Amino acid sequence: MTGWRLGAAIGPKPVIDVINKFNTNIESCSPHFVQRAMVDAIPGDTTGPDAIVETLMERRDAAVAALQAIDGVIIAKPNSAFYLFPNVTGVMERKGYTDINQLMTEALHKTDVSFCTRKHFGRPVPGETGHYIRLAYSGIDVPAIQAGLARLKGYFEA
Repeated sequence: MTGWRLGAAIGPKPVIDVINKFNTNIESCSPHFVQRAMVDAIPGDTTGPDAIVETLMERRDAAVAALQAIDGVIIAKPNSAFYLFPNVTGVMERKGYTDINQLMTEALHKTDVSFCTRKHFGRPVPGETGHYIRLAYSGIDVPAIQAGLARLKGYFEA
């Protein structure tokens, strides 16, 4: 439903004032049917969304546990979203890589596990020295997450 999303923000007035400046052109054209749907959705039945959240939490927990078991990977459990950004600096050092894209390409070829790198999400901040990858767990079930990350563990620790 690209372009059909609708959201809201609550926060301190100075923060909301800044958000409003950005949102003037971004949010001003929300389709009317999406706005109408939100009127019904906010106080409505949450059984469906609750089930989705539960599934995503199970997938997140499985992915985080598998990543925490990999030597050279540092990952904290996020409270939201369906992406993980593990620090793989230890893996890079052990393998002697200086280019994160080399790790990404080799991992895909050797494990059939794909991931994005930190470089896909903007320029590093000055002084940033860590190496990060991004994994998504939204569209993959727990057994497949565990199998894929076990293959990644084997490659990362080799």
